[in-house]
Amino acid sequence: MPLDHSVYPEVAQPPHDLPTPVAQADYLHRVCAAFDFGIFPEREDWDRFAGWRAVFDAYPLPDSPAYHTFRAWYRWPPVARGTCGLTPPWRVQDLREGRGDPCEHSV
Repeated sequence: MPLDHSVYPEVAQPPHDLPTPVAQADYLHRVCAAFDFGIFPEREDWDRFAGWRAVFDAYPLPDSPAYHTFRAWYRWPPVARGTCGLTPPWRVQDLREGRGDPCEHSV
């Protein structure tokens, strides 16, 4: 199966194979990053990732909605989701002023 070379814009000679789990994890991260920004993966990537559960488990991307979409598509167990690294302004203000939100657990 050919790789999607468009996810390697900074590489003059993108790889033609992924011989190690680290190379596979790098490719997974690149495809997920593109998918997170609305670039739907090629059909070959969906087929390829179906056999990569070990890579998904060893190199989780908790902040990537695409990563969680792939896991759900393949019916693999979910993993903890990240927060995307963003803290809403109201939360920062509450923390600064020592306030708690009694309804936060309901969200």
